[in-house]
Amino acid sequence: MSAAQAWGRCVDLLPAQQQQLIAKLPICWLPWATLEPRGSHLPRGVAGYIAEAVAEGAAHRVGGVLYPLLWWDSNNNVELFRQVVAARLAAIAAQGFQAAIVIGLPETSMIDLALIEAAEAVWSQHQLLTLAISPLELVDETMQDRGALWETSLLLAMHPELVDLSQFAPNDGRNVRDVASPSLGNHALTLAIDRLAKAVQDVYARRNVAAITALYQQRRARYDRSAL
Repeated sequence: MSAAQAWGRCVDLLPAQQQQLIAKLPICWLPWATLEPRGSHLPRGVAGYIAEAVAEGAAHRVGGVLYPLLWWDSNNNVELFRQVVAARLAAIAAQGFQAAIVIGLPETSMIDLALIEAAEAVWSQHQLLTLAISPLELVDETMQDRGALWETSLLLAMHPELVDLSQFAPNDGRNVRDVASPSLGNHALTLAIDRLAKAVQDVYARRNVAAITALYQQRRARYDRSAL
């Protein structure tokens, strides 16, 4: 990392370099993902590749420190997940960060609610502004299609060697084999990075807790409606 560099990967930084970045812009990027199958044509880690790419792209645009991807096993219980996230956020707050961007796609409403609870608790206890958001939430949530067109296209753009479209039958019903492409993936990735970077810049500049609170309330309300 050069003295002028505005962002860095936590694993690459000397302690003094990380402190310089925190002093310059105390934003921490925390990608996470559930390790689970997404179809026979994609690796189990596709959600992690997507979360990490969006986090790194936005960190490069905004600045701050990018932490390593946190993998989560879907077989573990939700309370343990909440505790792990809460502990990591508390440790980050203790290092002097003022904002944390937690990027990953929750597989269930319980996981998302655990994220929201951890985010709100760390604000209450440590005043760490925490935005927990999924990679494509600010573009179009329907693009988070769990192994279908958009996720396949995203991985074709990032790691085409990991995708095996021959696993699809010719009449798979979703036309993924014929329609998915690196260009679609690059388009989605660019949009996701751009919109997340702008949202983070706005939320951090204004210390806009109200906007984050409103986002969490919308998600809770959606889960309440779906439970009816």
